[in-house]
Amino acid sequence: MRAFLKHIRFILLMVIGVSLVLSYASLWALRQGQFYKPSFITHVPTKTFDYVVLGSSVGLTGLNTRVMDSVLGTDGINLAMDDTSLASQYVMLQHFIASGKRSKVCVLAASMMDYNRSNPVLSSNDYRFLPYISTPYVQGHYQGFSGGESRILQWSRWLPSIGMGYYNAELFYPGLLSIVKPKKRNRFDALGNYSYPVLRKESHAHQDRESRPIVFKNPYLQKIETLCTENGITLVVYVPPHGRINAEIKASPFKVVNYSGVLTEDWYFYDALHVNKRGQQAVSLLFAQQLAPYFN
Repeated sequence: MRAFLKHIRFILLMVIGVSLVLSYASLWALRQGQFYKPSFITHVPTKTFDYVVLGSSVGLTGLNTRVMDSVLGTDGINLAMDDTSLASQYVMLQHFIASGKRSKVCVLAASMMDYNRSNPVLSSNDYRFLPYISTPYVQGHYQGFSGGESRILQWSRWLPSIGMGYYNAELFYPGLLSIVKPKKRNRFDALGNYSYPVLRKESHAHQDRESRPIVFKNPYLQKIETLCTENGITLVVYVPPHGRINAEIKASPFKVVNYSGVLTEDWYFYDALHVNKRGQQAVSLLFAQQLAPYFN
């Protein structure tokens, strides 16, 4: 019986050891590649940008830095990630600065209703920062929330196999891919842009639009503004086009560009929340006019 228990203990220790080695190796591999935005920005050779776009999927698909740079003569980078919140965008800005990057302007393109959220929650794609769990700002990000997924990410600081096991499809396989193809990116180009395809061929103006106020009470917005001020970055909040909603902006201490109602025809939209490639092109050209004064 004693020999059997020793055998079981040896097997368990071997399993734990192998899982730890694989987990550390996977996180290392992700840092060497460009699959997700946090590792992508560390490999971009440019150190100083004219502007950086942070945000959720509406920033990722709503603004194209190539289009804006073509008319402004600037260097921009899009670090927006789908399914993220203002809390995610705050840690992305921290990561951007910690990676030795600088920017004159920060364009914040978060989900419209996230600005009104007074009790932020952990976003479903925040595991993408896990390769940098050893940094204080990522640790602090995960510690700022409660719940099962938050604890999994927090515990991964000491036992990365916990997070790797929970997010294996999202981390382990991209880690393997990063070894074989280190320049492979997850649905974004060399400047961080991505666009939805054009599905509608006919133009129809949507008449039934709802007005909603934006009051900017999310506490992470203040953190982003403070971090921008400390690093000499001008914050510009961008409210993207919406297929059904007109945003009403309340008083704000920072520059707000409200384009929620600038595109009203269906053929500019992939769905109610996101513009398609045609809409992205149109609104990027319009937004470039708003950015131009910062670079003259």
